[in-house]
Amino acid sequence: MFSKIAINNVKRSFRDYAIYFLTLTLGVCIFYSFNSIESQGAIQEFSKSPDFKLSMQLSLAAASVFVSFVLGGLVIFANNFLIKKRKKELGIYMTLGMPKGKISQILIFESLLIGVLSLAAGLGLGVLVSQSLSIVTSSILSVNVDTFEFVFSPDAMWKSILYFGVIFVVVMLFNQFTVSKYKLIDLLNAAKKNENVKLKNPFTSFLLFLFSGALLGFAYSRALKDGLNASNPDLVLTIVLGVAGTLFFFFSLSSFFVQLVQRNKRVYFKGINIFVLRQLNNKINTNFFSMTVMCLLLFLTITLIFTSFDLKGTIDETTVTDAPFDASAFLFVDEESENPAEIEIEAYLNEIDFAFDAPAEHAFYSEYELDMTTVELLAAHLSGQEKLGMQADYMDNAITAVKAADYNEMQRIKGQDPVQLGEDEVLIVSNFHETNDALTSFLDGGDKVMLQGREYAVKNSAPIEENLKINGYSNFFHLILPDSFDGELRLIHTGFNVVYDEAAREEAEETFSDLFYAMDRDEFRGISPALVIGATLDQENNRAVGAMAIIVFLGLFMGLIFIISSATVMALQQLSDASDSLERYRSLRKIGVTEKMINGAILKQCLIYFLVPLSLAIVHSIVGISSIEQIMQFHYESILFSILPLVLIYSGYFYATYAGVKNIVKSN
Repeated sequence: MFSKIAINNVKRSFRDYAIYFLTLTLGVCIFYSFNSIESQGAIQEFSKSPDFKLSMQLSLAAASVFVSFVLGGLVIFANNFLIKKRKKELGIYMTLGMPKGKISQILIFESLLIGVLSLAAGLGLGVLVSQSLSIVTSSILSVNVDTFEFVFSPDAMWKSILYFGVIFVVVMLFNQFTVSKYKLIDLLNAAKKNENVKLKNPFTSFLLFLFSGALLGFAYSRALKDGLNASNPDLVLTIVLGVAGTLFFFFSLSSFFVQLVQRNKRVYFKGINIFVLRQLNNKINTNFFSMTVMCLLLFLTITLIFTSFDLKGTIDETTVTDAPFDASAFLFVDEESENPAEIEIEAYLNEIDFAFDAPAEHAFYSEYELDMTTVELLAAHLSGQEKLGMQADYMDNAITAVKAADYNEMQRIKGQDPVQLGEDEVLIVSNFHETNDALTSFLDGGDKVMLQGREYAVKNSAPIEENLKINGYSNFFHLILPDSFDGELRLIHTGFNVVYDEAAREEAEETFSDLFYAMDRDEFRGISPALVIGATLDQENNRAVGAMAIIVFLGLFMGLIFIISSATVMALQQLSDASDSLERYRSLRKIGVTEKMINGAILKQCLIYFLVPLSLAIVHSIVGISSIEQIMQFHYESILFSILPLVLIYSGYFYATYAGVKNIVKSN
C-alpha cells in the first residue's frame, strides 16, 4: 500500500523532482565517467609506468571520497527542500491518523525509487559520456589510439552503486529523523512563515556595500601583486579578505540594489518590477550566506576547469621531442667504497649482467663537482637581490664539470662534430634561465673562469642549452673542461647516454625501459647497493605528462561537481521560494496581472538570481587566473573549452529552474 502511495507521489510530483533527478543523474554520470578512466584505452597504453597507475588510482580514490561527501550533502539539502515543500501534505497524512513511522516509510520508498531511477539513468549516461572522455584522455596524454573501442568499466559501475547506495541510506535515515521531529501544527502552518530580513536600513546597506568593495579591491590588489603561490605566507590573509568581501557584498547587495533602482522611476514602476525587486530583496538578503558559498564554488569551478584545460597546452610544451638522448642513467658515487660497482657505472652494469646489445649507440661519462657555485662565478653580474633570491630558492648550487673527451663521446653518438678545447679554454653548457642576463653579460664581457688559481677563457659566446643527461627537465649549469685539466675534482656521478637506432626504436626502448623499471623496483639491490637513476626519454615524458594529467582529471572532476552543486542549490532555493510565495502570486492574479507578466517576472527573478553570483565569480576568476599566470604560463585558447561545460550545465539548471518555478506558480 505504502509503496503504491510513494509511486503515485513520484508520478504526480515528477516536475518537482526534476531538479533532484537531474542532479543525481549528472552526479552518477560524472562519478562513473571519471572512475572509468583506468579502463580506457589511452590509460591502458599509458599505464605501463607503475608509478603513474598507482598515483592515478590513489588520486581518483581520494577524489571519489571527497566528491561523495559533497554529493551526499547536496542530496540531503535537495531532499530537505522536497520535504519542506510537502509539509502541508505530510500534515494531512498525520491529520488522517497515519503514524510518523508510516510517513517515513513512504518517504523511504520515494527516495529509493528516485535513487534507483537516477542511478540507472546516470550509469547509462555515464557509459556514453565516458566514451567521449576517452577521446579527451587520449588528447591530454598525447597517446594515439588507432581504433575506437567501446569501454564499459564494471569496477566504476560497482563503485558508483556502492557510494550512492551509502548516500541514499544516509538520506533515508535523515528523512526518518526529520519527520520524527515535526509537529502537526508546524506542518500545517509551514506556508504561513515568512523570511526574516537581515538588513533593512538603506544607509547601513550602502556603507556595507562600499566596505565589501574595499575588501575585494584590497584582496584583488594583493593577489595581482603577490600571486596565489601556496608558499606565500600572506596568501591566507588574501583569501580571508576575498571571502569576507564576498560575504558582505551579498549581505548588503539586495537593499543597495533596490535603493539604486528606486531612483530610476521608469524602471522601478514599469510592469511589476516592484514585485520582482521586493522578491529579490527578500531572497538575496535571507540567503546571503548560501549565495556567498555558491559564488565561491563558481569561482573555484571556473578557475579549476580553465587551468585544467590550459594544462593540456603546458603538457604539450613540457613534452620533449628533440632531446639529445633517448636514454640515460647515472650512478651516485660512494667515495668511501672500494667496490668498483659503487663508483663506475660500467662496473655496476657488468655486475648486474647487463650488456649493451640493443640496437643503439652509447657513451660513458664521468661528472665532477667544482669548488665553485653559480653565484660565485657570476657574482660581478648579479644584483644583490638576485643573489639573495637564488640562495633562498636553493639555486646557488656547485657547478658540475665533464671532461672534453667524455663530452665528445656524447657528440659522437648524436652524430655531431667533436669540440676542440685549448688547454686554457672551457665551454659553458646551461639552461639556467634565472641567470640569463647575468650569464649573457659575463660572456659578452669576456670574463675568465678562475679554477684553482688558473684562468680559463670561455670558448662559446652563448651558453649551449643542451643537457648532458635526461633528468626531468631541471635546470643545469655545466663546464666542459679540457682533458689536460689536472686540478682537484670530486667525482660525484658516472653515467651513460644512449641514442637509439631509428630502425629498431621499439626494441631499444623496451630494453632500456625494462632496465630502469627494474632499478626503480630495487631488483638489483641484492647484487649491488649502488644507487643508480635512469630513464628513457619516453619514460621521462610520461612522468611529466602523467603528473599533469592527474591534475587535469582531478580539476575537471572537482570543477564539474562544484558547478552541479552550486547550480542545484540555487535552483532549489528558487523552487522553495516559489512555493513560499504562492499567496503573493495569487494576489497578483486578483489585481489583474496576466499570466504572461507573471512568467516574465519569474524569468527576470531567476535570471538575476543565477547571474549575480556568477558575475562576481567571473570577476574573482579573472583576478585569480591573472594571479596564477605569474607562476605558470596560460594559453588563452583554453577559455572556450573551459566555458563550454560551465555554460551548458549552468544554463540547463537555469532553464529547469525557470520551468519548475513557472509550473509551481501556475498549478497553484
